[in-house]
Amino acid sequence: MKIKQWAARIAVTAGAGAALIAGITSPAYAANTNIDLVYQDMLVGEIMHVDDGDKFRVYDWYRDGHGVYGALQVNHGPNGSWQTLDSKYNNTGSGTYVEFQHDVYNAYGDDYRLLVCLQDGANDLTPIKCATKRFSE
Repeated sequence: MKIKQWAARIAVTAGAGAALIAGITSPAYAANTNIDLVYQDMLVGEIMHVDDGDKFRVYDWYRDGHGVYGALQVNHGPNGSWQTLDSKYNNTGSGTYVEFQHDVYNAYGDDYRLLVCLQDGANDLTPIKCATKRFSE
């Protein structure tokens, strides 16, 4: 067998081995999901789902005296209503985030969404503005 044939066999074998190892060791994460909240032409808040670890980050981007409420909600079926699974309030106004963790899985065909609101205080029942975005795992 010639050297070129040996080199070709080695390259094919090495490539197949590397692909197999990469396929076994690479986690299958979905993309991160986020929704921005814009109020009076300013980015004031955001909620982000970080799929690696199912973390939810609530950002308060603008120091305006208001805080940002972020929640993970689920809808169980076509006639169900949205229920809050977990939430956090952030009133730092400095671009930092607060975080919560909730395992998101789609075993029963549940529909998930992110909710982000600009509001005055953690218990404000009348938010200034809200935005939602559906996502799936």
